[in-house]
Amino acid sequence: MEGVTTLNWQKIDGRILMRSKRALLGSVALVGMLGAVSAPAHGQMTAESAATAADAKLDSSPSRAVSANSAPTGARQTASASDKGLQDIIVTARRRSESAQTVPVAVSVVSSAALEQHQVLNAYQLVNLTPSLQVQSSNQQAGAVNFAIRGIGTTVFGPQVESSVGIVIDDVVMSRPQFGNIQFFDLERVEVLRGPQGMLFGKNAAAGLINIVTAQPKLGRTELLASAQYGNTNAPGSGNIATFQAAANLPVTSNSALRLSAFVTRQDAYVRDVTLHQNLGNTAYGGRLKFLWEPSDAIRLTLAGDYQRSKGPGEGVLAHRFTAPGGLIDTINASNGIFASPKNARIATDVPNDNDSTVYGVQLKAEVDLGGGYTLTNVLAYRNYKMNTSIDTDTTTSDLFSVNTGGFTRHQTTEELRLSSPQDDRFSYQLGFFYLNLVAREFLLQGANLGAPVPPGLSLLGGYADGVSPTKSYAGFFEGQFKLTENLGLTTGARYTHDNIGYSLDLTNPAALLPLYGSDIHRTSQITKNNLSYRFGIDYKIAPDVLAYATYSRGYKGPTFDQLSGATVNPEIPKSIELGLKSTLLDRRLRLNMALFDTTFDGYQTQAQKQGTAAGFMTLNAGQLKSRGVEVEFTALPFEGLTISGGTTYNHTKYKNLSGIPCYYGQPTGTSGMNVCLPNGTTDVSGNQLANAPRWTTTATARYEHPVAGNWIGFLQGDVYHRSSFYFSQTNDPNLRVKANAIVGLSIGARSADDRLSLTAFVRNLFDKRVPSFILADPVANFYTGPTGRSDGALGGNYWQNFGPNSFRTIGVTLNYRM
Repeated sequence: MEGVTTLNWQKIDGRILMRSKRALLGSVALVGMLGAVSAPAHGQMTAESAATAADAKLDSSPSRAVSANSAPTGARQTASASDKGLQDIIVTARRRSESAQTVPVAVSVVSSAALEQHQVLNAYQLVNLTPSLQVQSSNQQAGAVNFAIRGIGTTVFGPQVESSVGIVIDDVVMSRPQFGNIQFFDLERVEVLRGPQGMLFGKNAAAGLINIVTAQPKLGRTELLASAQYGNTNAPGSGNIATFQAAANLPVTSNSALRLSAFVTRQDAYVRDVTLHQNLGNTAYGGRLKFLWEPSDAIRLTLAGDYQRSKGPGEGVLAHRFTAPGGLIDTINASNGIFASPKNARIATDVPNDNDSTVYGVQLKAEVDLGGGYTLTNVLAYRNYKMNTSIDTDTTTSDLFSVNTGGFTRHQTTEELRLSSPQDDRFSYQLGFFYLNLVAREFLLQGANLGAPVPPGLSLLGGYADGVSPTKSYAGFFEGQFKLTENLGLTTGARYTHDNIGYSLDLTNPAALLPLYGSDIHRTSQITKNNLSYRFGIDYKIAPDVLAYATYSRGYKGPTFDQLSGATVNPEIPKSIELGLKSTLLDRRLRLNMALFDTTFDGYQTQAQKQGTAAGFMTLNAGQLKSRGVEVEFTALPFEGLTISGGTTYNHTKYKNLSGIPCYYGQPTGTSGMNVCLPNGTTDVSGNQLANAPRWTTTATARYEHPVAGNWIGFLQGDVYHRSSFYFSQTNDPNLRVKANAIVGLSIGARSADDRLSLTAFVRNLFDKRVPSFILADPVANFYTGPTGRSDGALGGNYWQNFGPNSFRTIGVTLNYRM
C-alpha cells in the first residue's frame, strides 16, 4: 500500500500515469506471490471458493435466492473454515449473488452491521465508510442528497437534469435523487459501485451507482427489531435528536411472509433564528411494507410499498458565512447581533423558513425459474415526490428580497425485464429491457422590494417561473462473462438507449410593479438522442484469493436544457480505464483491494453561478473533465477481537477547455489567462480542481470486542474521516473553499452474545469541526447598497452556508433489540 500512496503526483501527466500503472502492476505481482504462499493447494477448497460455488447456485430458483438473503446482519457472510478469518461478503453488483472479492468491479460494501455500528441513519453519514463517496444537500431541499463518486456528481438547480451517480433501491432506478430519500434502517447492505454503470442497472449512471438493498421478508420466521437513539448536538438551541425505529417479519402462510418497518425521527435546528424564534428543525416519519409470496417452487412475487414525510427545513437553512464589510446585509445583521463567519449558525429574519416533502412508491417484482438455471425477472414500479418550500432570500429582518416560495413535483414509472442464464456455465449472461417515464416540475415565485415602500400584495420586482420536464427513456442491455480458463475470464456488455426529453418554461411577472426576469416568456424545447454505451473487461485469478482485472467502459448521461434560457446541453460521455486488484491474504487475516482509474468526461454537465441577477444559475457543458487516481481499501484482523478497516482515495480531477464561467465577487481582473475576470465578465477555469472534489479522502475504523461478564461482550470503537481542502465552485472562489478537516468518532458499549440486545454510547465529530454541507454565493448582492454607497457585490459579495448532521459534535446513546 505504501508503494501506491507515496507516488509523486505533483505533476499529473502521461509519465506519472505510466509510473502509477507500473506501481500497481508491481503490487499485483507482490500480492500474487503473497497469495500463492498463503493459499492452500489447488486441490483444496478455500472457504471463499466454497462460498462462491454455493452462491453460484443461489439464482437457480427464486426460493433458494430468498434463503441467500436471510442473514440478520445484512450482507450475507460465510465464515472461514477456522471461523477466525475474515468473513466473505456476498453482493449483487452484477445482479447475481457473488463474493465481493471475485467480482471484477470496484465496489465498496457497507453491511447492516456496519451501518448499525457507526449509527448511520441517513445518506449524509454514509461517506464516513466509503472514501470515494462524497455527498451534499441540494440547497433548501431537506434530505435530498446528491452523491459524487470519484469527485463526479451533479448539483444542479432544476428538474431537467439527471444525476451522474445513479441510485437503485431494491432493483428500482431512482431517476432523480429526491426519490431515494429513505431512512437507513432495516437494510441488508449498501453497495457503492465506482465508475460508469449501465449494463445491468436500468438507467445509465455516468460516474457510479449506489445500490441499496432493504431487508427481505423471510418465510417461516418471526422477527422483531427495534432501535432507539437519543443524542444532543452542539448546535444553537436545544440540539436534541431522537429516533425510534422498528421492524417485524411475520409469516402469513407456509409460502408467504410480511415484513414491516417504521421510523420517526426528530432533529432540532442546526441554525437558530434569533428574531422569529422559529423551530427550524426537522421531523420525519415513514414506513416500508413488503409481502413475499411463493405460489410454487418456480415463482416468487414481492409486492412492496414505502412512504416518508419530512416537515421542517432542517439542513436546508441558510446562514451567512461571509458578508461584504460595511455592506447593507452586514450592517443589518450587525444590528441584530449576527456576525458572518465559517462557524456562524445564527440568523435574524422577518419571513419564516419552511420545507415540507413527501415521497412514496410501490413496486411489484416477479421472478420465474424457467428451468435449466435460467431466471426471468420483471420489476414494475411507481414513485412520487412532492416538496414545498419558502425562504427569506435576503436572510435579514429587512424587506429586501423576502418572497421566495416554490416547490417540486416528480413522478416516475419504471419497467425492467431481464433474463439471467445459469451462473456456473462457461458463458453466462444477462440481458434485458428498461423503460422510464418521468415527469418533473419545478415552480418558484420571487419578489423583492429592496426596502422601498410598496402597496400590500405587490412587490417592486417580481417573477414566477414554472418549468416542466417530461422524459421517456427506452433501453436494451446485455452483459456476459466468458471463462477462457479456470482462472482467466472476459466480460463484455453493451447498452442501447433512446431518450426523448422535453422541457417547457413559463416566465411571468404577477403581482409585481417591475419584471424580475424580463418580459413574459414561454419556451418549449424537445430533444431526442440515441446512444450506444459499452464495457470490456478481463480478469485473472493470480492465486485462489487474488484477482486482478482491467476494464474499459464508455458510459452515457442524457442531454438536457438550461433551466431558464432553454439552451440545449449535450450528453455527458465518460470513457474510463480501470486496473484493479482484490486479495485476501495471511490466512484470511487481511483483505486488500486496490484500483487505479483514469476517466475522461466529454461534455461534463455542470452548473455555474451568475452574479448580479435573480436568475442566478446556468447549466452548461464543461468542455472536458479529467479524473484519475488511486483507491485502496483494507480490512485486517491483527488478533482476536480487533478489526481495523479503512481506505484512501487519491483523486486528481480537473476541468479542461472550460471558459465562459461568470466571475465571482472581487475576482482579480485581467485581459487574458486563467482564473482572472476578463473584460466580458467571465473567466477560464481550465486546470482547476473539480468542485466538491477533495484530492485526498481517508476513512479508518478500529473496533475491539472482548467478553466482559457472563454472556455479554464489550466493545470499543474509534473512527476518522479525513478530507483535503476543496471548493464548492469551478472558479476557486476563496469564500467557497472548505479547509482540510478530520471528523473523529468514538463509541463504547456492550452486546449480548446472541446479539439480541446492545447498548452503545457514542460521540460523532468529537472535536466539533464546523464543516458545511454546502456554500453558496448570494447572486443578488449587487441589488443591495449600504451606507458606503457601493453595492454589496462591489464590496466582496455575500455568502451563505448549510450545516448538516456531520457539522456539529453529537453525543448520544443507542439501544438495539432483536427477537
